[in-house]
Amino acid sequence: MREITNATTEQLIKFTTFNGLYTEDVMRKLQKQLQVEKEVGRNKPYYRAYLNIVKKSANLIKALGLEDPFTKCSFFYYLLWLGMFSKNQSFTFNEQERISDISALGADIMLGKAACLNNSDMLSRLLRATGTESYIIGCDVPDIKANPTTSSSSYLDFIEECENNRDFASLNLFAYGNHALSIFAYQNTYYLADPTNLTFLSITDFLEATYASEKVKAILKPAVSLVLEDVDPKHFKDIIIRSFIYSDSKPINTDFINHHSDISKVLIAQNINTINHFYESIKPEIDIVCKTLK
Repeated sequence: MREITNATTEQLIKFTTFNGLYTEDVMRKLQKQLQVEKEVGRNKPYYRAYLNIVKKSANLIKALGLEDPFTKCSFFYYLLWLGMFSKNQSFTFNEQERISDISALGADIMLGKAACLNNSDMLSRLLRATGTESYIIGCDVPDIKANPTTSSSSYLDFIEECENNRDFASLNLFAYGNHALSIFAYQNTYYLADPTNLTFLSITDFLEATYASEKVKAILKPAVSLVLEDVDPKHFKDIIIRSFIYSDSKPINTDFINHHSDISKVLIAQNINTINHFYESIKPEIDIVCKTLK
């Protein structure tokens, strides 16, 4: 376990406050303002339909006896890209033609066109619904293939937009990150899942993660969790601290990913009828999302 020295404590404080810009008071203000936007969506039919899809997906995972979060994620990856949550069972990566409603970010998946933020929202909700702590997290990934382009906006611009009460649905919440992942807890350690690229990352240094199958690093921007997930600031700091303490754990390797990928393939092959029945059971909710998410 890594020792936390005075120097690293200062580094943690610097991060969690963004040099004093992102205080707990500012965070609460952002959360309160976004909560108003979220409540509007929570009264819409697509919100309830999306939650029902997540619930039925969680029930499927439980029925198949999946407990390991890596297998849960891998299984979700396959269902996602096979179009099992989308209309006409067709799913493609698309960062342009999205709605990304703040109350139900993953609902775009039902429309058949979604990107990293949407994919990570559904995965994190699904993990939580099956007993695994998980949140959306932002990051910068210079070399990843399927990530959105980096915005030229700055964090200061983001804060100013929030404080000026602009339309939150149009805010670029990743002005300080170009990709979205799901961070999840497993055996007192945090890992990262990338449903957009069907892989995992391990935290290899303070706020730095490495893709298992490629020598590509992601610089983590965890403040996104504060805004999108309504995480309590004390718990948020605990996540950051524990991520740092356990960042010297053994990195995930390609064989590890392939193992869980193979398990998921076998599960799908052995449960084709069950999965087909699952898709038929969520089709009414998919239709509701497609008709009402505009």
